[in-house]
Amino acid sequence: MQASAGVEIPVQRCIPLGTVELIVQINLKPCTIMDTDGVYRDSAGIYFTGLYTDAAFWKPSTDNAMFGIRLKPESLIELFKLPANLLVNKVINAEDLLGKSVKLMCDEMTGIFDVNRLIQIAEKYLLALAWNIDNRHNYVVGACRLIRNTMGSLSVESMSERLYISKRQLERCFKDQFGTSPKTYQRIIRFRNAYTRVRLARESRLRWTEISYAAGYADQAHFIRDFKAFTGELPTTLVENTDAFFQTLEVSAAL
Repeated sequence: MQASAGVEIPVQRCIPLGTVELIVQINLKPCTIMDTDGVYRDSAGIYFTGLYTDAAFWKPSTDNAMFGIRLKPESLIELFKLPANLLVNKVINAEDLLGKSVKLMCDEMTGIFDVNRLIQIAEKYLLALAWNIDNRHNYVVGACRLIRNTMGSLSVESMSERLYISKRQLERCFKDQFGTSPKTYQRIIRFRNAYTRVRLARESRLRWTEISYAAGYADQAHFIRDFKAFTGELPTTLVENTDAFFQTLEVSAAL
């Protein structure tokens, strides 16, 4: 994302999509991000955001340029050996968590505006980390994948049976590593499915009940409740104002 000089950018509302992001300010101009205490603070040069359970608010500066790597939350465990609970509704300087290696990537990206070159730099860094992934079974990683594969419709009891772990142990492990319950992550994934379907639907074919059921909701009322909880708005906002929310990349549905 890059903002033009002299153009005032409105506050961006970023909604929970069940992902975390590693973001580099490639021209060293920070974003201003609202903290959990409601105060706007300047970002670091490279930082992690999420896992969010509420909408987050950003103020990009003019001439701001950033490159973001969107990750599944379990990537923090597998690639970076970090519990995702560190990032629940937070923005954290990546150097504080990862040290010199991530700073080198940030330095290499600084001043680069060619997207393909930025992707090459990111891939080199992430592939080096991938060699150290521990392939031993992790219940929380397995639970995340089950939740996404079933669109958040699988009960925690059924999930624990498939993973051969007790419901209580699964909930405890999930909470310890992600800072949220598996049920909360399920709600986020169902919301994301619905959000993506609304964005992809043509207005003439928009049927809220059909979208609710297709996204895994028991009924339309549950869909509206979660939409308001995660965005602060009604679903009709997406129809009336397509720029209401920052995330417009439907690729999120594949994560």
